[in-house]
Amino acid sequence: MRQSALSSSASRRWIGLAVGLSITVFALYMLARTVDWRSALQYIRQVRAPWLLAAMVALFINNFAKASRWRQLFPVHQTLPPRWDAFGSLMAGQLLNFTLPFRSGDISRAYFMGRYRGASSASAAGTIGAEKVLDLVIMGGLFTLVLPYFILPAWLEANKDSVWLVSLIALFIWIGVIIGLPRSQNLLDKTAQHWPAIAWPVRVLTRLLDGFSSLRHRQRLLPVLLWTIIIWAGSISATYALLASLSLPASLPLAILANVIVQGGLSVPVAPAGIGIFEWLAILALSIAGIPSDQGLAYGLVAHAAVLFFPVILGIPWLLTRFRTR
Repeated sequence: MRQSALSSSASRRWIGLAVGLSITVFALYMLARTVDWRSALQYIRQVRAPWLLAAMVALFINNFAKASRWRQLFPVHQTLPPRWDAFGSLMAGQLLNFTLPFRSGDISRAYFMGRYRGASSASAAGTIGAEKVLDLVIMGGLFTLVLPYFILPAWLEANKDSVWLVSLIALFIWIGVIIGLPRSQNLLDKTAQHWPAIAWPVRVLTRLLDGFSSLRHRQRLLPVLLWTIIIWAGSISATYALLASLSLPASLPLAILANVIVQGGLSVPVAPAGIGIFEWLAILALSIAGIPSDQGLAYGLVAHAAVLFFPVILGIPWLLTRFRTR
C-alpha cells in the first residue's frame, strides 16, 4: 500500500513537471516569435550598475523582511524559529519554487520549519497561508490605488473586479480568523471527541488553523503589519530601481502595477522558475504604460535574474548545511 502511494505521488510529480516544462517551452517559443530579442539584449547591455545595485539591496531587504514576518506568524505558544533558519528556509523554499512547478517550495518550507524543529508541519503550513492572506489584501489595495494612472486594456478592465473580489475574500478570511478562530478550534476538538474515526484529519486541520493564530494576537500583529509594509516597500523599490537601471520611465504607479501583475500572475504556478511566464507578465505590465515589448522583455529578463539571485546563493548553502546535519 505504501509503495503504491509513493509510486502514485512520484507519477504526479513527473506529470506536473512535464506540464510545467511544456508551458515553459511554449512561452519561450512565443517570445522568440513575437519579441525582438536582439533589441532586448541591447537594452540589457546598457544596464546602469548603480540602479541595479540599489535594486539588489531592496530585494535583500524584501527577503529579510519576509523571513522576519514569517517568524512572527508562528503560534504564540511556540518558540520563534531562529532568524537564520527562517531566512534560510525561505530562500530554500523560493529556490524550490523556482526549480519545481506548483509551489513545491512552499510545501518544503513548511516541512523544514515543522519537522526539523520537532513541531507540526501543518502549523507551519498555516503560517504560509497567513502570509498569502495578508499579501492578497495588500495586492488588491495597491491595484485599486494605481488604476486611475493607467488606461487599462479591455480584458484587464473587464477583470479588475475579480482582483477586488479576491482581495475582499482575503480580508474577510482575516476578519473571520480574528473573530472565529477560538470557536472553530473548540468545535473541531469536540468533533474529534465525538467522532474518533476522523480524529486525525481534524487534528491536522486544527494545527493548520493554529498557523493563523498570530493574526489575532496584539503582541504579534503589530510587528507582522510593520514587516508587511517593509516587504512591499522593498519589492516596489526594487522594481522602480530595475526600471531605472534600464533607462525605462520609472514611476511609483508603474512599479506598483508591475509588482501586482507579475506577483499575481506567478501566484498561479505552473512553469518551473516561471521561465517565460515571468517575462510575459513583465511585458504585459509595462505595455499598459506604453513601453514596447522588447524593452519589456529586457526588464523581465533582468528582474527575473535579480529575483533568483538570493535564493540561489543563499538557499543552496542552507539546504546543504541542513542535509549534512541530518
